[in-house]
Amino acid sequence: MHRSDPPSPKVTFMKRRVLNSNEHATRAFAHPSRRDFLKVAVCGAAGLGGIPLLTAQSAQALPTVPIGPYRVTRLISGFNPQFGYSHATPLLNQFMLDYFSDQQVVKYMLACEKAGINTWQSNYRASPQRQIPLIREAGCKMNWICLADPWRGSGNENGSLDEIEATKKCAWHARKLNPVGIAYHGMLTDQRWAAGTLDPVKRFIDYVHDLGCPAGISTHIPAVIEYLESKNWAVDFYMACFYRVSRSPQDFVKEIGVETVGEAYLASDPERMIKVIRQTGRTCLAFKILAAGRKCQSPEEVRGAFQYAFKNIKPTDATIVGMVPKFSDQITENVRAVSEITAEGALAQGK
Repeated sequence: MHRSDPPSPKVTFMKRRVLNSNEHATRAFAHPSRRDFLKVAVCGAAGLGGIPLLTAQSAQALPTVPIGPYRVTRLISGFNPQFGYSHATPLLNQFMLDYFSDQQVVKYMLACEKAGINTWQSNYRASPQRQIPLIREAGCKMNWICLADPWRGSGNENGSLDEIEATKKCAWHARKLNPVGIAYHGMLTDQRWAAGTLDPVKRFIDYVHDLGCPAGISTHIPAVIEYLESKNWAVDFYMACFYRVSRSPQDFVKEIGVETVGEAYLASDPERMIKVIRQTGRTCLAFKILAAGRKCQSPEEVRGAFQYAFKNIKPTDATIVGMVPKFSDQITENVRAVSEITAEGALAQGK
């Protein structure tokens, strides 16, 4: 068998032994030649650009929710900013890429962990393939959720595999890094939904379970979750976008009678997604709760967006939020907001 071919899995998700944090650290990559790089990253993690961070003691208030046998914090770090995906303008994309050098990504991850965030989410394209070993070598033990797609780490660069098989191959590569969950990419999900061909994605879910990992599906369309719930697929978690950013120009014309310039966010979208989030008993990871930075005009607006999200999603759900701590300590600010808002919510429910 060729080394690049994923072997037939011989274990099931239910039989998988959960690794503890020490085992994760033991299995981390080791590249002594990067020692100087990591020394700079670790020393710089005490503050990003001189920004103070929450102490470990104050960070313990972040609650957690289940994904399979794992517990993830209700604030998960999203990685769009690190990859230059601003969902806004090419100029902002470039700013993000310039800021998040590999060294800065390591500093950022260590800062998130120190603040109390125990999980991050990303795809597995070129940047994370290069950066994840550096993150682990620096001593970061945060959980990783992989958003699988067929474009990198999959052997599909030449288009030789179909989408499902290529995404499965990406999952096989990612599984070597012990993710706590692997999800099918939201844009692919939405494209299949529009084409009326969502059922083949079940092959991906079954394969991820055979790899011994919790399996999820990401989507921007509430009807997708409704459909999957009606089919009772063995999905462990959903990644649910507050805004339907996958609308085509034709979708906008059909829904609101106009075609937009660029990516548009409809204020009515979150209510629709929240409805299906609350109807499923499965863990949902809500993302783009800040409308890709559009609801960040003031600290009050940011906190209001967090309050809206946690007031409306289930207590067993979490949020994925991208952060760029260049001009303010967004890590500390967001951790504090989530800690306080979830504590207020638990108190109101008498817990």
